[in-house]
Amino acid sequence: MPNWQFRLFPRDTRPIITCVFLGLIMAVILQITERIDLALTGGTIAVVSAIVVCAIWVPAAAFYGLTGALITAWINPIISNLTASQPMAPFLFVTNAAHTVPVALLVWLVKSGSRGLRLWHVLVIGQIGGLLDAVFFGIGNRIIMHMPWDFIGFQVLVIQPCYLAGSLITFVIMRRLLKTGLITTERKEDLNAMVV
Repeated sequence: MPNWQFRLFPRDTRPIITCVFLGLIMAVILQITERIDLALTGGTIAVVSAIVVCAIWVPAAAFYGLTGALITAWINPIISNLTASQPMAPFLFVTNAAHTVPVALLVWLVKSGSRGLRLWHVLVIGQIGGLLDAVFFGIGNRIIMHMPWDFIGFQVLVIQPCYLAGSLITFVIMRRLLKTGLITTERKEDLNAMVV
């Protein structure tokens, strides 16, 4: 994957505006997938949503740091609570942040200034973010839905292949976004200026 400029706390308006749009797109998509998950599992396991969230949350966190992670992650819970799309809607603020914030921090730790991420980086980062999301979603299931701990362990295990599939899709999306020029990439001249 090509290299890009990563800042953990971007301060310009471009990331904020971009992530608001990404968050709105994610909210529209999740309004559909949350209802599919509600029909399939009663809202206790986000099977379809788990695949879809990686496609927008991971690029937002990877390209726009913590700012992008939180903006993109918290727009959907606002809409989900207003539309009552699922019983877990009040807890989505916690679960969404549990997914996106670690992704931004891991990209900050793993990505060097001289190169982008490899496929295995994206897969590992996506799995860690997905695992934390699933654990917090399980805690929300316990608090809101009063689900037994055995079910929560099952839910965490069932959802991991969905996050793996989502991470594979994410890698393709991130590569395409970098090729479009929408993301500020590192140029050789910029790198030489930074070295001098």
